[in-house]
Amino acid sequence: MGFGIYLVDSGELVLSEQHIKVYHKNTHEIDLNEDGIEKWNSYMTYTTIPRLAETLCGEDFLIMVEGTEAYRGRFSSYAVSTIPPGVTIVDTLVKLDSEHNAIRIDIGYPYFPSGEDPRNDPDIFSFLEEQGLLE
Repeated sequence: MGFGIYLVDSGELVLSEQHIKVYHKNTHEIDLNEDGIEKWNSYMTYTTIPRLAETLCGEDFLIMVEGTEAYRGRFSSYAVSTIPPGVTIVDTLVKLDSEHNAIRIDIGYPYFPSGEDPRNDPDIFSFLEEQGLLE
């Protein structure tokens, strides 16, 4: 895999470049293709009422590009009383579909970071651009 979002505890691949339709460089929003939507939704095991324990919420993730760690973050949700500082993906309660197919990698919420934004890793952008997935 060239690009991947992995669970830190298990090393399981959550999403890869094969699941991406387009990665928006300026917003760090990732539009997922049909396979990506299906894979993302597979982590939401609730059948009726969304439950945090039946999602990725609270799990640490690791973003890798071509076998090298780019940065780490945490899956969270706006339903949680406090979003962890640092890099987060907060869409963990939302099942996606063909009309709503995006997740976003945020940073600093509710705190604003100082220093360099790890999401702007040039290796990530270079790889995604080579794959025709960067916008």
